[in-house]
Amino acid sequence: MDEAIYRENKTDLIRYATVLVGPSDAEDVVSKVITRIYKSQRTLSDLREPRPYLMKAVFHEAMDRKKAKRTLPLIDQAVEAKTSRPEVLEAVLELPVQQRSAIYLSYWCGMTSEEAGTLMGCRPATVRRYVHLATKKLTGVLDDD
Repeated sequence: MDEAIYRENKTDLIRYATVLVGPSDAEDVVSKVITRIYKSQRTLSDLREPRPYLMKAVFHEAMDRKKAKRTLPLIDQAVEAKTSRPEVLEAVLELPVQQRSAIYLSYWCGMTSEEAGTLMGCRPATVRRYVHLATKKLTGVLDDD
């Protein structure tokens, strides 16, 4: 059962980790999360909603790694670009990890601030603030149409 839950969520977890820490560390982040769960003698099947729990754990592991620097030159491999403008993607890479996460979950994944807040471990208002701050930083790039 746990293996099926992991397989069902693995791709999304790795994509999310890639956005947060880069392609070279993404699988390590996910592996560390899964290892930590099993070491705690928890099972994924015990959780009512394992996906939000796993996404939140990936976010927190990424935050622990302090990889918010410009380590994501291959972000386009993690997400399907909704724009063909590389300067927008470059500007997103410059954002702090919390803002990058909020933008990814809200824009690329289409989550509400409530859903993103659940995954990020913060209130919906905090997610909206991160999106607002990120949008403000991205305004110059986005206005160059």
